[in-house]
Amino acid sequence: MQGVIVRIALAVCGLLTLAMLLLAVFNDKGALQVHAQARKLSAIETEINQLNTENKQLTAEIQALRTDPTTIEKFAREELKLVKPGEIVLVTPEN
Repeated sequence: MQGVIVRIALAVCGLLTLAMLLLAVFNDKGALQVHAQARKLSAIETEINQLNTENKQLTAEIQALRTDPTTIEKFAREELKLVKPGEIVLVTPEN
């Protein structure tokens, strides 16, 4: 009789341990969710770094367009199609 009670107690402890492990892995705050959230965080941090880099480049471009005469002239020629007095413009047809 004593052996049966010990076996039942061990079985119950084993099942409880198994249930706790399953909850630790598959729960909404379990290991799988933590891993998924860590991947999302990493992706968002990468995107933030890319946007910060792009922001710095655009800020530098804005500053150059405000102060650098060469950049201003390049923008005026390429984007606004402006020319200096006396220059001849050759327009080639596009395909």
